Formats: sequence, structure tokens, C-alpha cells
Amino acid sequence: MKLHLIFMLFITFVNGTFAQDDTSTDEFGKLNIATVMPSELEGFTAGHLKKIETKILSLLNQSGISSRGVDNGVILYPVISIFNEQTINPGLQTMTVIDGELSLFIKQADDKLVFSTITKRVKGSGRTRDQAINNLISLLPTKSDEYGDFIIKAKTKIIDYYNKRCDMLIAKADQLSKANKHDQAISMLFSIPAETDCYRKSREKSLEIYKNYQNYTCAKLVSQAKAKLSANQYEEGFAVLSKVDPSSNCAKEVEALYKQHGNEVDANVKRYWDFWEKIYLNKIEAEKYRWKAMSELAVLYVTNNARSYDYIRVK
Repeated sequence: MKLHLIFMLFITFVNGTFAQDDTSTDEFGKLNIATVMPSELEGFTAGHLKKIETKILSLLNQSGISSRGVDNGVILYPVISIFNEQTINPGLQTMTVIDGELSLFIKQADDKLVFSTITKRVKGSGRTRDQAINNLISLLPTKSDEYGDFIIKAKTKIIDYYNKRCDMLIAKADQLSKANKHDQAISMLFSIPAETDCYRKSREKSLEIYKNYQNYTCAKLVSQAKAKLSANQYEEGFAVLSKVDPSSNCAKEVEALYKQHGNEVDANVKRYWDFWEKIYLNKIEAEKYRWKAMSELAVLYVTNNARSYDYIRVK
């Protein structure tokens, strides 16, 4: 039952892939800025910091910038300080008024380059200190001309950063691929923004590396599948073969295995292999499928090798 579900989900994924526009490459070319928050900060609770992070993420999203996906080392982090706190009695009840300052920095964590900064005075009030801070946070804008200029300035400098390092990044990706670190190489290339002059080169190199990756892994996959098929574990065997790209050196061997064992599997598996033959013969559909697979490979690499930023050190 579980394997039947896997194949049904895979077919759903395939149909969704074909429905996309030809230019859709998921994570490829998206400018991603990771948000780095302090784990604790004097005067603020964990709940307060979470609300501030939500505001910052909203600011990025409003500016059309991803804050999830492939981590390219570009980060945004806030510096928050309270410089005045007082209790007043304007009427029937006591009020707490808090004056503070919020600074935002966008930088390249590895090279220590600061792309853009902005500092804003902030004020909040409430019947309690907690209410005053919550009010202060709620008044932080997620979209304004000043914040928009802050993001635009950062984006312009980030694009320039990648343009100047294009040849170096392509060469580094090539070295990683030759060391069989194909997923790391693809992940690095996926982080190059579409607005750069380097984008087209990075796309071409990504396809080249992905084909190298497939040729590197397909023999191992075919060997695993053969073991399953020999043990009459047909669905398991074909689930392994489904990971082999039609452009790889193993494609003919995969096709031969299906012809040899195709009568032993049910309609769900046959449905997948009808699709496999379709993309094998259709270059456009195959390319859509390939970009989707590369995107998942890049995100999986980042997920399994998540970077950890020390908030103190990034300042």
C-alpha cells in the first residue's frame, strides 16, 4: 500500500511539473536572504523576538525576496535596543512608554560584506511593559519607501557581487562536480540571482553538472534495482529505477529492465513508466522534469547541511 501511494504521489508531481510554464525552474535564480535572529536579547522575550522575525520575513516577502530555500550566505539580521523606558500617568491609568531603535543589516556572511543598512527609531506604549513592547513591534512597518530603498540597495549590490565573482563561482562549481560533490555544486549555482549577467552561465553549468551527477549515481541505482528485481520485489525495484534520469548513461539499461520485468508490476507502476517513456522522447518535457529534480536536489543539500550563523559574530 505504501509503495502504491508513492507512485500515485509521483504521478501527481509529474502532472504538476508539466503544467508549469517552460521557464519555471523553482528555486533556480531566486534571490534568497536568510534571516538571523538572536536566541535571546535583554528586555525581550522569545515571543517578542519571534514577532520581530515575522515582521522582517514579511518585509522581505513584500519586496519579492525569498527567505527560504537555497542558502547562499546572504543574511539579514536586526540589532534592537531600548534606550528609554518610562512610566507616565496621562489619565486614569498608568502607561509604560518605550523608546527604542531597530537597525537592519544585509550582508554576505562569508565575505563580511555589508550590502545595505537602515536604522529607525521605534516607540511603543501600553498598560504593561509587555504590552508596550508588543505595541512597538506591531507598529514596525512591513512596507515603506525607506525599507523599499533599503532592499533595492542591497539587491543592486548583491547582483554586482555575483557578477564580479561569476567566473570564480563557475570554476568552483566545476571543481566540486569533479570531486563528485554534485549536489553542493548545483546548490551553489542555484543561488545566483536571475538578474545577474552570470545567470545564463550558471544554468548551463548546472545542467552539465546534473548530467555528471546522474552518470555518477545511475550505475549504483541500477545495481540496487537489479537486486530488488531479482528478489521479486518489483515495485521496490522500479521505485529505485525511477530516480534515474532519461539522459544518463544508464537509460537504455533501465528501459531494458522494464521490458524484462514490466509484466510483473501493477497498473500504477506501468502508468509511471508510460510517463518515463514520454519524457525520454520529449526533450521539452524532459527538461522541465530535470529542472524540478535539480531544484529538489539543491534544497535537499541545504536541508541536510544547514548553515548555522552565530548572531554575535555576524554583527
